[in-house]
Amino acid sequence: MEATTAVIWLTLVSMAGPTSDNVTETGLNYSSSTSPPSSSPSSSSYRSSYYVSPTFSLVCYIATSYYVSPTFSLVCYIATVIIAVVGTLANAYVLLALLLSKNSRASNVNAFITHQTIMDLTSCIFLLIGLVLDEVSIMKNESLARFLCLFFGSHSITTTAGIASTCGLMIITIERYVKIVHPVAYRNHYRRWMTRAGIIFPWIYGACISLIPLWITSSVVRGVCVKGRVGSNAAEKLSWSVATFLLRYLGPLAVFVFGYWKILGVIRRQRKQVGQNQAQGTSDAATAAAKTGKRTETNVIRTMVLVSVTFALSFVCMRTYSILTALKAVPGIGALYLLFSVFSYSSRCLNPFIYATQYEVVRRWWRVVVCRVVCHQHVVEASMTRSAAPDTGEKPETTKSHMTTKNL
Repeated sequence: MEATTAVIWLTLVSMAGPTSDNVTETGLNYSSSTSPPSSSPSSSSYRSSYYVSPTFSLVCYIATSYYVSPTFSLVCYIATVIIAVVGTLANAYVLLALLLSKNSRASNVNAFITHQTIMDLTSCIFLLIGLVLDEVSIMKNESLARFLCLFFGSHSITTTAGIASTCGLMIITIERYVKIVHPVAYRNHYRRWMTRAGIIFPWIYGACISLIPLWITSSVVRGVCVKGRVGSNAAEKLSWSVATFLLRYLGPLAVFVFGYWKILGVIRRQRKQVGQNQAQGTSDAATAAAKTGKRTETNVIRTMVLVSVTFALSFVCMRTYSILTALKAVPGIGALYLLFSVFSYSSRCLNPFIYATQYEVVRRWWRVVVCRVVCHQHVVEASMTRSAAPDTGEKPETTKSHMTTKNL
C-alpha cells in the first residue's frame, strides 16, 4: 500500500505540482533511501528521501512534509482518473459536433474553438494513458523506457496540451477584442493566414514552456523515469518558477480580464444604439439583422467568458500555492498539492460541458440530431403499423398518414 501511495503521489504532483510540475521545485535537498520515509510530523526539517517501488517503474520522491495518507492519495488518484475519462468522452462529443456541424467553418472563432477542443481532448487522453501506465509494471529495454519516460512518465504531452489550451484561450480573447472593439482595423487587416497562425502558435508556446524543459531534464536511471529541475542554482530555479507563473497563469488572466471587460463595454453600448435606432423607425429587416449578429457575438463572448472563468478558478489554488512555496513564503504540504491538482484537472473536463450547453453551434447540432432520431423513430413506427394493418384499399388514409409522419 505504501508503494502504491508513493506512485500515486508522484503521478499527480508531476503533472500539476509546483511551477515546474515537480515537488522538487521547492528547492529541497534530497538524499537516497531504499525505505519509505517516516511520516512522523515531529520532523521540522525539509529533508526528503526517495525510494523505488519494486513493482512500479517510477522513482518516488517523498518529503517528510509532503507525506500524504494512503487513503487520501487513492481518493485523489481515482478522482483524477474519473476526470480524465469524463473529459475524454465529453471533448470527443463536442469535437464531433463541431466537425459535423455545417456552421463550424462559418467564422474564425469556430475554427479556434474546434482547436481548443482538440487540445483539451489530447490533454485528457494522454493524462488517462499516463495514469494507466503508471499502474502497470512493464519489462522494457532502454529505448522503450526512454520513449515511455519522455511521452508518458514525465506527462509532457498532457502538460504541453494544457498550456497550449491556455494560449489558445488568449488568442480567442485577442481575436474577439480586435473584432468587436476595433472592427474597422479587423476588417482591413485580418487575413486567413492569421487563423492558421493562431492554431499553430499555441503548440509552439506549450513546447517552449513545458515540452522542451521536461524532455531536457527527464532521464531514465536504472530503468526509472526521473524528472529533473530547470536551473543549476537557487536563483535560476526561482527565476524559472516566477516566469512560469507569469506565463501560465497571471499573464493569461490579465489578458482575459482586460479583453472581455472592454468587449462587454462595447456590447452594452451597441445594445443601446440598437434600441435608439428601433425607436427612430429603422426598417425591421435592418433591425432584425443587427439583432441576429449581436446575438451571435454575445453567445460567443458568453461562452468564452465562462471558459476563462473556469480556467481562473481551477488553477488559482495550484498556481498561487506553487509560487508561494517556490518563494518559501509558505511550507509545502502534500495533501494541499494533491487537492489543488485535482482542481486544476477539472477545467479540462468542464470546458466541453460549457460548449455543449452554451455554444450555439454545438447546441444546434444536438437539436438536429435529436430531431432526426425522433423523426426516424416515428417513420419506423408508422411503417410497421402500415405493414401490420389489413389491406382494405384505403389509399387516401395511408397517404395522409405518410405525409403527416414526413412533416414531423
